[in-house]
Amino acid sequence: MKNVLILFFALAGFSTAAQTIALNSTDATTGNRLITTSNRKGMELTIADNVARDGALFFAAGYNNSVTKGAAVNNYFIDLTIIHNDNRLGCLQEFTSTAILTLEDGSKIECFQISDSDCDKSSFKAAFALMPKGGKPAEMQTNFAKLLNTPITEIEVVATEGSLTYKIPGKKREILKKHFILIEQAREKPSK
Repeated sequence: MKNVLILFFALAGFSTAAQTIALNSTDATTGNRLITTSNRKGMELTIADNVARDGALFFAAGYNNSVTKGAAVNNYFIDLTIIHNDNRLGCLQEFTSTAILTLEDGSKIECFQISDSDCDKSSFKAAFALMPKGGKPAEMQTNFAKLLNTPITEIEVVATEGSLTYKIPGKKREILKKHFILIEQAREKPSK
């Protein structure tokens, strides 16, 4: 039995340390570039991919570079998949819902939802820009730079009718930080 538990924890540790670049592409027509990370070892999410101490929270990060009105715009975001099984939360609503990241130094980063609304009664999937609604794009870059060096200790997701708070255990904090490091490394290289 002891050997089975050791094997389980070894595999779970390996799985959660499997951050990779999931997508790194540039649109040949527009020049828009998209980079996203993944914490999944396989094609399906498993409990070993969970990053929270309490509840099921799955994490990825992303970067999008596009040209708007002739100027390059760098967008940084996080992508959260949440299994909540609480139909009292309402929805994660585009441009309204937020994710509040508490960092190890005690500071907070408020992020607003940029993906389509999601009203699923048992799970949510949403992307959040690394700035508050109405913020300036330069804030995203500043927040991204901070996340390269400062681990996330807690993520609060505010839905239309309630909120969920996830504590990030010590070992998982470095895993989350690695998502941002992978994005930075990928940005420095040309996409395929």
